[in-house]
Amino acid sequence: MTPSKYLYIETFTLPTNCEAVDKAVSAESLKAAASRTTDPQVLLGLAFLAEVGSPVRQEISGLAVKARPDYAPIATILAIGMDGPNEESISELIKRDPNNALGYYLLADRLYHSAKENESLDAFRKAAACPELRLYGSVTTEALFKALNALNLTGRNRLAALSWMATRMHNFYIGHLQNQTSDLTEMARKADLPTRKEISGLLLVLAGHLFATNFQNRHYAEWAAHAALQLKAKIAAAEQSPTTNGYVAAVQALTNAIISWPGIEERRQKPLEVAQFLPSRIWDAVALVGPSQMTAVRLVEMIAKVPDSDKAAFEQAKEDAVKAAAALIDVSVTDPDTIIGAYLQGLPPPRANNPGPWVASPTYVEKLMSQRPEVFKAAAAFEVAVRAVYEARSADPQGQNVHKLMGVGLAIFSYAADHNRSLPGSLELLFENGKYLKGADEARSVLSGKPYVYPAAGETLPEKSYQRNQFILLYDDTEQDGSYQCVMGDGRGESRPGSKVREQLLQRGK
Repeated sequence: MTPSKYLYIETFTLPTNCEAVDKAVSAESLKAAASRTTDPQVLLGLAFLAEVGSPVRQEISGLAVKARPDYAPIATILAIGMDGPNEESISELIKRDPNNALGYYLLADRLYHSAKENESLDAFRKAAACPELRLYGSVTTEALFKALNALNLTGRNRLAALSWMATRMHNFYIGHLQNQTSDLTEMARKADLPTRKEISGLLLVLAGHLFATNFQNRHYAEWAAHAALQLKAKIAAAEQSPTTNGYVAAVQALTNAIISWPGIEERRQKPLEVAQFLPSRIWDAVALVGPSQMTAVRLVEMIAKVPDSDKAAFEQAKEDAVKAAAALIDVSVTDPDTIIGAYLQGLPPPRANNPGPWVASPTYVEKLMSQRPEVFKAAAAFEVAVRAVYEARSADPQGQNVHKLMGVGLAIFSYAADHNRSLPGSLELLFENGKYLKGADEARSVLSGKPYVYPAAGETLPEKSYQRNQFILLYDDTEQDGSYQCVMGDGRGESRPGSKVREQLLQRGK
C-alpha cells in the first residue's frame, strides 16, 4: 500500500476489493468519464473517487470548480479526506471556507504535532468561534451517486464502490478528527487553572461540532464530552466546588454508556457499535465473496498456520465467515445508495419549529436501523463469524506470539504507571518479585525462544499520544516476510518492516 504522509498519520491506498471497481476508478477511466460530461456534480463525484495521491483528483475537481465556483471549499475537503491533510490544503481550506471549524481543527492538530502548543491552542480557539464543522456530506454524496451512474456501476459493484468510499471517509475521521480530544486533554495537563477551564469549554464546543456532522462522528463527540466533563470535575475538585460530584456523576453516566467491562459484563454486540462500522464490514465482506476469493488474502484473520488438530475447526470457521459475508452482501445489495448513503450524507435537515437545540433528531443511520434491521443483523452475524475465525486461529504461533508480546507490553505499562512514566531499565525488573511478570519465560518469543528485544529500557514513556503511537516499546527480532512484530507506546501490537524498526532505533541512538 502506498502511504501519503501527514506528520505522524498516514493515509493508505485502500484496496477496492472488486476488480470492476478497480477498473472504473483508474485514472484513465475517471478522465474518460470526465471528458464525456459538463455536469459539475458528476465531475465532483469523479474527483471524489480518485485513488490516494492521484493527480487526476485535482485535474477533475478543477473542472468542477470552474463550472461551479461554490464547489471550491467542497473540492478542498474531498482532497483532504481522501489524500490526508497537509500544510497547503489546510491553508487553502481556511482561505476558501473561513467560518468552517474543520480547517482550524486540522491546523490545531498539525501545530500540536509540531510541538507548537500555544499556536495550536489559538487555532482551537478559532475553531470554537466557528458556527459549525462542515463536511458537505449531502452535496458530495449526491455527486458520488451521479459519478457511479456515469461509470455504469450497479448492483454488487456499486455496493463495493460505496462501501470502499465510506470506509475511506471513516478512516479520515478516525485519523484526523478523533485525536482532537487527546490533543486538548494533553495540553490541559500542564496548563494553569484558567487555561484548563478554557480547554474544558473548547472540548465541549468540539463535542458539539462533531455531534452535528454525522452518525460516525457522534461517537467521537461522546469522547470529547466525556473528556470535558472529566476536566471540569478535576477543576471543581481543585476549587472545592459543590459541583464536583455533579460532574463526577455525569462522567460516570457517560462512562457506563461508552465502556463495557471485561469479566464483569459479557461481551455483547450493542446495536450502535455494530452500526458504527457497517460500511467497513461490507467492504470486508466484498473481499471474502469475490469471484475467486483472491482478495481474501488481504484479510489477515483468514491466514494462519494452525496445528493439524485445529485445521478442521479453522477451515469450518472460515467457511462460516464466507457464508456470513455473502448473507451481508445479499441483504445490502438491494439498496446500496440508501444503506451506505446514510453514512456519507451527514444529518437530516432540522425539523421546523424545533423547540430547542437540545432536541436531537435521529440520524439517517438510526432511521436505517429502524427501517432495515435485517442489514444490521447480518452485519452482527458477520462480526460473530469473523471473531470465531480469530478464536479458531488462536493456536497459530504468530498469533500466540503477538498475544504474549502484548502481555509483556502491559507489564511494562504497569511498571511505568507505578514509576511516574519511567520505563524499567531491563525486562528482568519485571519478574524480580513476580509483581509484573512471573518469570523470564514470559518474555521469550514463541517463534524463536529468544528474549524479546526491549529498546525502550530506562526511557520515559512519551507523554503525547502522537509520539506514543510511533514509539517502539518492544519487539520480536524474528523476521517474518521482512517485518518484526512490535508493541508500540500506545499499547498496540503491529507488524513493522524491519527497515522502519532499524531506522527508528538508529534515530533513538540504539
